[in-house]
Amino acid sequence: MPQQGAHEPDANPGPTPDPATPDEEPAPGEHRATTVEQGRFCAARCSCGWRGPARRARSKARSDATVHLENPLGA
Repeated sequence: MPQQGAHEPDANPGPTPDPATPDEEPAPGEHRATTVEQGRFCAARCSCGWRGPARRARSKARSDATVHLENPLGA
């Protein structure tokens, strides 16, 4: 039985920063991609200004970001 007044962790604690992307600004020409929640959708965004399509599956948005980081010029 839980102790009275014990706090259960939230099931959805909110966004957590990605340790691979510190708060400092990226160097010129450096690409840092992340995902952003937009209601029921999730989209990948990059520090270069690139934006992926809105996806229902977070895994698809992360995949879009990975593909962009592997080939940022799209060539």
